[in-house]
Amino acid sequence: MTKTEVLLDLQQRIISEEFLPGAWLVERDLSSEYGLSRTPIREVLNKLVLLGLITVQQNRGYQVRQFSFQDVVEIFNARRAIEGACARYACFTKAPDIDVRIQELRAKLLGLDIDKDGGSKAIAVGNEVHDYLIELAGNRYLKEFTYKLSSLMKLTRNLTKNRTAIEENSRQDHLKILDALEKRDADLCEQLMDQHLSNTCKALADTYLTSLTSFYA
Repeated sequence: MTKTEVLLDLQQRIISEEFLPGAWLVERDLSSEYGLSRTPIREVLNKLVLLGLITVQQNRGYQVRQFSFQDVVEIFNARRAIEGACARYACFTKAPDIDVRIQELRAKLLGLDIDKDGGSKAIAVGNEVHDYLIELAGNRYLKEFTYKLSSLMKLTRNLTKNRTAIEENSRQDHLKILDALEKRDADLCEQLMDQHLSNTCKALADTYLTSLTSFYA
């Protein structure tokens, strides 16, 4: 495998939580697994550090990032700024297949059984909606900002896994966003995206505070 392939593979394994937050990534083990020397593996790991997916612990190595509550809030606020703008600009796209793609995404959302799968499929479809809007925006500078945040965005989306109430609300939000996109209502699309991310962040905050209360009760 090339360094680029290893980078993409490790990104996906972290985002999919094959490597859980707090897990250690050992150069020697990865070198053996991917068939590369430790130098290119170290270069890949350093790129993952720059992307914010892992951290370097002095004299210990590389560890999958563990999010603090403050991290989550700040990432969601960054997402609101970037994805809200993307939702607006997406409405001005000239993409010829946009209406077909909207119908496909709407059908996927309506076909979800969130209670059955615990929200994992809902997160995957939600990722498709968010990624599609970013793609449609067609703004190269927003894409550059998004590149750094993209993996962190996906990790924060994972936080709602097994929280079916949050994912059900997200499904309804995504359907409304697609309706606004279909109507090419830029103001509404941006507003709905901002509300969606704000509400999800607040719901996660409530869950976090509830867990603290239960712990100290």
